[in-house]
Amino acid sequence: MDSSSVTPIIDTAVHLWDAATYHRMHGDWLDARPELKRSWLPADLEHELAACGVRQAVIIEAARDRHALNLWWLELAQRHAFLGPVVAGGKLEQPDLAAWLDAYARSEHFAGIRTMPAGAPSEWGENPVTARGLAELVRRDLCLELLVGWRAFAAVAALADAYPHLRIILDHCGMPPFAGGPEEWAAWSEGFRVLARRPNVTVKYASLLLYAEPERDLARLRPPASFLLESFGPSRLMWGSNWPVELRYGSYRGIFDVMQACAGPLSPAEQAELYGGTARRAYRISATRPA
Repeated sequence: MDSSSVTPIIDTAVHLWDAATYHRMHGDWLDARPELKRSWLPADLEHELAACGVRQAVIIEAARDRHALNLWWLELAQRHAFLGPVVAGGKLEQPDLAAWLDAYARSEHFAGIRTMPAGAPSEWGENPVTARGLAELVRRDLCLELLVGWRAFAAVAALADAYPHLRIILDHCGMPPFAGGPEEWAAWSEGFRVLARRPNVTVKYASLLLYAEPERDLARLRPPASFLLESFGPSRLMWGSNWPVELRYGSYRGIFDVMQACAGPLSPAEQAELYGGTARRAYRISATRPA
């Protein structure tokens, strides 16, 4: 797939930050990644998208509890046409969640929040404060984005059942357990089979390179990609670059090509879903700005 494709390609996972503010507030996780410890701004991203024929990018939070950063990302999306929906950060249990959501709702680009419910996954469904936060998302038709592995899949399935109108998005291919043994792969696969039966769960096809470290050959990467395509299908998967984090493993173009190769041959209709259609539905892009 390239710029000649008729499919408007959407990158569903980019992160932006300004070193002048971000590192002071929330940059500890970058200490082990010195190559990323700089500003990553729209000007750095725009030419990368254009070179791959990517029409629009979704901004994903990179600081879960920073109201000022959420507002900044929404402002960036307003100023740059190639930036679309914004998935902000926050806690479902915070007492001022509704006020935060009210502030973000002034922007047409606000799509939902990425967070982690409080407590152990087995306790998510029992916390009334978490339930109030989830009800707020449902009431406002916002998505809930989660970065979890297989140990939380049963809890995610329970949330999907309890809130059938909540759009739940799992990031990073559900964190494939490349470093684990057969038992972990079996648990990951079975957990995803259960989630695939929940129509309100979508998976972000991203970051196989990150979790396969240090061995990142196609023979190692393809099995989980094939499994996700078979279990969820392209209409419930959506590609994301995880830019700039994935640049540790090559160029934006190179990573795009690797993820495309892992998906294997797809029909034009399947490509349209994986690289754009699913994202439009999951993030309500048609209701904000056309890609």
